[in-house]
Amino acid sequence: MIPFRVYDRENKITWTIINYHDKPTGGTYLAARGDDSEEDRVLSELTIEELLKHRMVDFLDEGD
Repeated sequence: MIPFRVYDRENKITWTIINYHDKPTGGTYLAARGDDSEEDRVLSELTIEELLKHRMVDFLDEGD
C-alpha cells in the first residue's frame, strides 16, 4: 500500500495513512498524526467511515 495523507477538516488534523488492517469486525487504517502539534506522530486507528469524512491531500513518495 502506498502511504497517503488526509485532512480532517472538523478537528484540523492531518493524518498520514500508513497501512490497512483487515479485521473480522471491519477494517481499519493505521494513521500517524502528521501536523505541527505537540502530539506529532501519535498513532491511531481510523475506521473506513471516519476516513471517508476526510479530504485526500496527496500520496507520499518513497523519499518523503
